[in-house]
Amino acid sequence: MTLLSFLTFIPSVILGSLSVNLIWTEKSLSSLPLKLSLGVGLGLGISSMLHFATLHIAPGKVNPILLQVILVIALSIVTYYKAGIPKFHNLRLPKLSWLQWGLLIAFIASVIVSILVFVNYVISRPQGALDAWSIWNRAARFIHRDPENWIATLSPDIALLRHADYPLLIPLNVAWGWDVVGNETLRIPMMQSLLFTLATIFLMFSALAFFRTVGQSSLASIILIAVSGVVSSGTYLIADVPVTYFIFASGLLMYLYTQRNEFSFLVLSGFMAGLAGWTKNEGLLFIAISPVALIISSPKNLKEAFIYYLSGLLLPLLVILYFKSIAPPNDLATNSLTDMLRQVMDPSRYGIILKSFLSTLQSREPILLFFYSLFMWRDFNKDHLRGIFVLVIMFSLQVLGYGFIYLITPYDLEWHLLTSQSRLFMQIVPLALFLCFVISADPETLFLERQKKIT
Repeated sequence: MTLLSFLTFIPSVILGSLSVNLIWTEKSLSSLPLKLSLGVGLGLGISSMLHFATLHIAPGKVNPILLQVILVIALSIVTYYKAGIPKFHNLRLPKLSWLQWGLLIAFIASVIVSILVFVNYVISRPQGALDAWSIWNRAARFIHRDPENWIATLSPDIALLRHADYPLLIPLNVAWGWDVVGNETLRIPMMQSLLFTLATIFLMFSALAFFRTVGQSSLASIILIAVSGVVSSGTYLIADVPVTYFIFASGLLMYLYTQRNEFSFLVLSGFMAGLAGWTKNEGLLFIAISPVALIISSPKNLKEAFIYYLSGLLLPLLVILYFKSIAPPNDLATNSLTDMLRQVMDPSRYGIILKSFLSTLQSREPILLFFYSLFMWRDFNKDHLRGIFVLVIMFSLQVLGYGFIYLITPYDLEWHLLTSQSRLFMQIVPLALFLCFVISADPETLFLERQKKIT
């Protein structure tokens, strides 16, 4: 059953990778791992929207794997006629120094340990965390068991804290996965969560390896595994790691646009931002703040940049808007406008939120990374500075957005901070780590320069 659950998602990953390759036509060998890392999330996002469409057109009558295989064949034909059989340039593997080999081996070992930790946790706790079986898998069971009446999962009669309004990317993939294997095995949500967890790690590695060095990418990925909580959160089988992946993917793609001036990155960035909103409500906040970063990323040809970005964002955004039109209101809507204004005008709430946020930002890991970035600071050209500003704006506005949500929350403020803040900050940790290693000098470069000075 484990092997079958793994094979179930293979067509989705291939579909996503082919889509990335059609949009971003880079043919260098170094781009291949990045395309595959992006393809995992893109494919799972596309497969969820496909199943959402079939629930409206022919519920329970369309084989999801057959549909995906047909699309894979169609995209393969389009790829062949557009560019022939892919021939990647510079196929010779790069020669690595002993330091790079050491960091790379340490990264591979970290990934192996992460997989073992993941497997150990999900075996001991197969249902996942409370939210896994009460929100995400609950919705998947409604859809899988009665696809013709799937909309029952959006019933306002469901308890408020069970969040019937949450987007459906995760439940839809679990539901069609159960359709394929023929039963409600927990291996399907486990496998989806593992894919998103590993994709987040390899996205960090492949992105930095693409435009920096193997040493930098290995070091950043090791730290991501060690301090972000992505692996442990992945074992909860909830939507926090997937939304983390999409926020990170959208942010780094917009950064890559500032470095390469290729509009294909903006198309993919917009699509990933849309999938963040289709995964969890925090992704909707990211969609709202991303245009500000886009203005900074492309000040000279802003109109054209917006067109490409919106072309990627449009489809998932339409799906989200339609879904929200039929879903019950979010729990935050239970607060009246009068209560919200009163809370916004209460200075004590600002102090509580600021103190809570600072307690996280002043912990050991952020402080160490801050001083590491200062110590390893490197010089930047104009494009690099623009890319850094994009990442800073995305991170800062997302944090401010979280703060505003806490400001108007209908729940007890201290309880709400205690139960959710760590998860929210985890969602932007990869973006912050990526920023740290973008502004930092490569470890092997710095080491070699010092070695030359000594000799």
